[in-house]
Amino acid sequence: MNLWPHPHRRTEIAAAVARHRYRIVSIAAVVLALLSSSGCGNALEDNGTHLAYALEKGSQQLRASAASELVVRYETLDKHDDPYYVEITPSVTAGQTSNIWGSYLVVSGRTSGGTSYHNRLVFVPQRLYLKKDQGGSTELVLRKDGDRISVVELR
Repeated sequence: MNLWPHPHRRTEIAAAVARHRYRIVSIAAVVLALLSSSGCGNALEDNGTHLAYALEKGSQQLRASAASELVVRYETLDKHDDPYYVEITPSVTAGQTSNIWGSYLVVSGRTSGGTSYHNRLVFVPQRLYLKKDQGGSTELVLRKDGDRISVVELR
């Protein structure tokens, strides 16, 4: 007894499955596009990544200018008055033998998150920490020294 459908029927089934997959992928793409363009920020971005992107933009601006310092103003993806903290670890630790930067940044809040994306953009000479109990914006001071852009202060 043959449990497989006739060869012509198998082709019809395969075509139906392909149409179904196409519909699912199309619907998923529309949902992602709607979420990404919503007024709540990027649905695929957290506060840490959001800060890393702000540092990227600021470092590009400072690198392209004649200035030696630039203040980057950062606001979380959360409500303006939601409390949060920012912590950025140093790029190089005491006793480190390699010259590979290993900083990590974390931003708490409703959409908390962390990343090391900023390592390719900025140097962090020491641990930086700032707690914002009342929310609001954070200012990050970037300083240019030759080809190096460093994050030197949070306020």
